[in-house]
Order: sequence, then structure tokens, then C-alpha cells
Amino acid sequence: MACHPVFFALVLSIQKGIVELTKDPPASVVSNLDDPHKIHRKAAMYAILGDLLFIVLPLVVISIVDVSVGRSLFAIIESPELSFGSAVLFGQTIIKVVSGFAHTKPTGAEQPVFIIALIIVFGLVPSLVVLALLLSVNPIPYGLQLAQAGIFALGVIVFGFFGVNGHAQSLRHGGKAIERLS
Repeated sequence: MACHPVFFALVLSIQKGIVELTKDPPASVVSNLDDPHKIHRKAAMYAILGDLLFIVLPLVVISIVDVSVGRSLFAIIESPELSFGSAVLFGQTIIKVVSGFAHTKPTGAEQPVFIIALIIVFGLVPSLVVLALLLSVNPIPYGLQLAQAGIFALGVIVFGFFGVNGHAQSLRHGGKAIERLS
């Protein structure tokens, strides 16, 4: 079976990125990792990237199947699975934020409550509304497809930023030793 050129280019791009991630960092970067905060942040980044890969995995499989049956690589934005993935991303972000703040035991709850409220109001609820609309509207309007793709991109960014910070706080204050990364 012939491979679609766009799919082949995507696979090569991902493979090149993985090779770059697995290379040893330069000595100047390694010397900067002596700070425990940076060690925890690095460990958190790898944990979040691992989580993200498993969240995106079903979407990759669906895209491979779509391309195999002759649909476009971008047919995934017509599918409700992208909104479902967005909801999972926002939900996992909430878990990481709560876990991070639970380990730090802040004196006031205003900051974590505000962050969680932002994630729910501007991320989780819109992704679920778009999911419900996608399941009930046929044909799917182009604007709804764009909204779904935008919300998913926002989910990845929010998960990356708040997820890394929350996970790093959990590691830093959870009593877990991370010396194996230094």
C-alpha cells in the first residue's frame, strides 16, 4: 500500500523531533540542571510530554486510518474525537494543577481556584459544547471545525504550561527524589 506524501512527511518530521529530544544536551545545559527546581521541571516536562503522547495517540490512529481509506490527513477536524481529546487535555490539566497545589499546601486557595475556574470556563466547557454540537449537527459547519481545532490547540498549550508547573510542584514538594535525572 502506498503511503500518502503528507503523511510520510509528518512521520519523518516526528521522527526527526524524537531524535533531537533523545540527544544528550550540551554541557552548558547540563551544568544549569544543578538547581533542584530545574531538575523537577525537566522531570515534569518529560512526564507531561508522555501524557500528551498517549492523549494524542488515538487521534494519530484515526488520522492514519483516514489517510488509508483516501480521506485527507486533516479529516480529523470534522470528527468529534478532537473535541473529546480537548476535554481530556483540560481535565488532565485540572488534575495536575490540583495535585501541585495540594503538595504545596498554599495558605490561600485563591490562586488555584482561579486557575481551575479559568480552565473550566474557557477550556473544558467550550470543548464539551463543541463536542455536543458536532454530535448533533450534520453537515458540520466550517466555523465549528475551526473552533474545534483551536480549542484542541489551546488544550495542548494549557496542558503544557499548567501541567508542567503543577507536576513540578508535586515533585518538588512531594518528597520524591529526582536525582536520577541529574
